Amino acid sequence: MNNSTKEEQKSQSIFRSGWEYIEPFARYLLLAAMVLLGLLLLVRFLGLEPPSEFTIATGREGGAYYTFAQQYQERFAEEGVTLNIRPTAGSVEIVQLLNSGEVDAGFLQNTRYTGYDTSNISILAGVFYEALWIFYRQDLDPAPQQISDLKGLNIGIGEDGSGTQAGARVLLTDNGLNSENSMFDTSAPDAAAAKLKAGELDAVMLVAGAAAPLVSDLLTTPGIELMPIHRIGAYTSRYKNVSAVTLSEGTIDLEQNIPDEDKQLLAVSAALVANDDLHPDLARLLLVIAGEVHNQGGLLEKAGEFPAPLYMGLDMNPDAVRYLENGPTGLERYLPLWIASRLERLFFLLLPVALILYPLLRGAPAAVAYFNRYRVKRHYRHLRNLEEEYRGYNIDQLDQAIGELGAFQRELNERVKVPTALLDEYYELRMHTGLTLDNLRARKTSLEAAAD
Repeated sequence: MNNSTKEEQKSQSIFRSGWEYIEPFARYLLLAAMVLLGLLLLVRFLGLEPPSEFTIATGREGGAYYTFAQQYQERFAEEGVTLNIRPTAGSVEIVQLLNSGEVDAGFLQNTRYTGYDTSNISILAGVFYEALWIFYRQDLDPAPQQISDLKGLNIGIGEDGSGTQAGARVLLTDNGLNSENSMFDTSAPDAAAAKLKAGELDAVMLVAGAAAPLVSDLLTTPGIELMPIHRIGAYTSRYKNVSAVTLSEGTIDLEQNIPDEDKQLLAVSAALVANDDLHPDLARLLLVIAGEVHNQGGLLEKAGEFPAPLYMGLDMNPDAVRYLENGPTGLERYLPLWIASRLERLFFLLLPVALILYPLLRGAPAAVAYFNRYRVKRHYRHLRNLEEEYRGYNIDQLDQAIGELGAFQRELNERVKVPTALLDEYYELRMHTGLTLDNLRARKTSLEAAAD
């Protein structure tokens, strides 16, 4: 390998780098893409990616909770998420399942769960009214007109572990009924309804939505009557989580005029709840779907009344409150939820990093400019040394210097590229290199002439 080739390689190794031929703008784009990819991987590996499957607890199959959960299930399937439905005996069992982590979400009656740990459970929204339905046999004489008139009768109060039984016992106790002066049956709702029709029970208390099939069945069964709630103001004043609702005449069946008069009922709001382990994206999507299902209203609910914040019994999820009060975020209005939520999460990941890096980023353009200028300026040191020393060189030293500088000049002219902003300095370097090379050659010619 001759000296010229060696010098060319030496010049290339000194002057060039892997970034040499990439314009700064392209470099920044590449760096941004690498950072974004890193953050996406971070979101995934830190467990921020929402699961594709979760479970919601409901009441018995055929009830309002179960029926609404099936509608949720269909919508979640459209979003690529599997929603499993777990039927239960009712609210108390659902609280226990939420605490144990066996389910992620559920429907609860808005009541006080005294004696149960609910610190891990929060309300996402109230979604519909559940009325207290008290059905009795029409052949009772006298017919009961209020809850206290049920004393001495055989009453279905809901199965163990249900919110119906918990609420029924409170109402019955406050009206003077207990196991000593009345008989309480704890059969499941369907079984209790069958016993009522067969004459084995005198009355049945249910807490259910107006859309529950069992409610419609009992309302249309001959010989079964719905008892209106008198003294409605006393109950709503005494129990802060209870509302008064009206089942208007003919609401269930216009042709048969069922009910045959307006019925005043007590109602609680059914709460859509979740434990703290439910992923925020799934909780938000649950709220969105609940809005689609419940916003249109029902037999007892006005359109737009639900979903709504619910502040009784359990704590409200703060993110749910913001969503219900302010609606979707700006990103969610224009992007699918899964994209918007990831961008929001990336923003909150980037924010502290940006605050730390801001001083460095602010000085980055100056640092880049300095680095690029240094890539050009650093070669002037070699040119200056040659200018100062070449007059003392002999012919062999001049040959070596001319070879090195010639290789460097070819590299500058043929292969080196610099940003547009540095073209003036680049061309000055080329010009000064050419002048120094001319001086070296002139000095060599002068020495050769003197030697002759």
